[in-house]
Amino acid sequence: MRVKTTAIVLMSLTLLMTACTPGSKEAAPSTVPSQTKDTQGAATDGPFSKYSQPITLSMGKNISTKNTNLPNGDTVDNNEYYRYIEKKLNVKVTHAWQTETPDAYQQKLSVSIASHDLPDAFIVNEKQLKQLVEADLIADLTDVYQKLASPLIKEYYGSYGDRVINRATINGKLMGLPSTNIGGEHDLTWIRQDWLEKLGLQPPKTLDELNAVAKAFIEKDPDGNGQKDTYGMTGIQTLGGDYGSQNAFDPIFGALHAYKGQWIKDKSGNISYSSILPEMKTALTKLREMYAAGIIDKQFVVRKDPNELAASGKMGIVSSPWWGPYGSPFPDSVKNDPKSEWKPYSVPVDADGKFNTYDNNPAANFLVVKKGYKNPEAIMKVLNVEYQGIRFLDPEAKDIYKGLNVSWTKWPFAIQLDFEDAAYRGYVDLKSGLDAKDPSKLTPFILSWYENVKKNEENPKKDLAAWSETMARLVGSAELKPTNFNIVRNVFFGQTKTMEQKWAILQKLENETFLKIVLGEVTVDQFDSFVAEWKRIGGDQITKEVEEAVKK
Repeated sequence: MRVKTTAIVLMSLTLLMTACTPGSKEAAPSTVPSQTKDTQGAATDGPFSKYSQPITLSMGKNISTKNTNLPNGDTVDNNEYYRYIEKKLNVKVTHAWQTETPDAYQQKLSVSIASHDLPDAFIVNEKQLKQLVEADLIADLTDVYQKLASPLIKEYYGSYGDRVINRATINGKLMGLPSTNIGGEHDLTWIRQDWLEKLGLQPPKTLDELNAVAKAFIEKDPDGNGQKDTYGMTGIQTLGGDYGSQNAFDPIFGALHAYKGQWIKDKSGNISYSSILPEMKTALTKLREMYAAGIIDKQFVVRKDPNELAASGKMGIVSSPWWGPYGSPFPDSVKNDPKSEWKPYSVPVDADGKFNTYDNNPAANFLVVKKGYKNPEAIMKVLNVEYQGIRFLDPEAKDIYKGLNVSWTKWPFAIQLDFEDAAYRGYVDLKSGLDAKDPSKLTPFILSWYENVKKNEENPKKDLAAWSETMARLVGSAELKPTNFNIVRNVFFGQTKTMEQKWAILQKLENETFLKIVLGEVTVDQFDSFVAEWKRIGGDQITKEVEEAVKK
């Protein structure tokens, strides 16, 4: 289970397009360009061309009708975003059906697929994408994408190399438009800088140095209350392996070239499940030693909230992504002790001085088009125009619902697109504006960060929201400079046939065994028994299936 600050944090960071950065100089045309139209009234000459006659596009969509912040009269399927699309393209978007929750969406979609009664466009997961291709129910979008995707959309996808587009390409055909999950959300090691300075310590680099700092935090009364009541670091029951989790041991695993729960290439170049490799045994041995020495909170398994110690000013090391300051424990820590100063570090490093991490699943969902829909190119055009609005690249869109906090998901396609390094790009743009003391060229989103940084500069820590924004956008994301970390790439993010039957059992076995090893309830040699059992009850078969899937 992922332990994050709050669900709202990620919705506001990644689903609000993290950076919303001006990564492209492209601007939407303010007037409809001259165009050639076919006999059906479809514009054939460009990504933003308008249809000569109105067309309709029906969708299946999951969208809550509660707390939308839409003004009176507007609804989730009839609002300024939808009317903007209609004005620009002459495409009227309607909802064939809509659901309130993700579970309800999956149920409705399953019924639609089974009955072959599909909307013109809808969003599916990877398994459903493959099922729809096998059933020949969705359209080939290869030509549509190549000819009509806007430069901005192609730049987004291109920032991931071929790792996103290839996920939707089956038998050489692009069968859907993938969503993107930005990178750079790996755990950093956040440390109480004020404690380091009080104890006369230098920031750690290696794992041994990190352990020494943690030990000093425990033993040398960094909060100055005369009591031995402070802690080094804590953890979570799964230990790690869930990208973007807080309080995971992933930074420690990485220093020892161990990666929990990933499909990677081993030293011999073979596809392997990272949790069964020898490096994992080494890492578990190290965590066991740290736990036995009290460097890791002895109660971490039973604490309901792993952030409680840092929030109350009793712990000095937290593993968290760059966006950690937006939520617990950081604002509470500052509120309870205004002297607390947190700083992120890309540590611990390995013997070669590298900070190692694994990568995020770059694409989890796919926008697909029903086979037989007369205007499949309309999906591409709508997505093009939608992102001109989301990014405020079209002046006509910049004031839509201004100040009303209407989510971008109220646009027709709630499909996230951004650069892989969006968070770092946002930092670079923000820093440029601050250095130049000129915010005039910043996008509206980055301008809001700029204003919060300035607010925090004027009155440090008085406005915790401004402090959080400053720490996340100016301090945390600065650590995402590409030279600061080494990414071990996953080769597979999908689900095989045997995984559907056995994966939950295998994960339970892994998590329970690893936790027992760290807690000292079983010997480290239990790892070898775990590997043998994992392979026997399905792991070997799954590995073969993963190898076959990667070859395809």
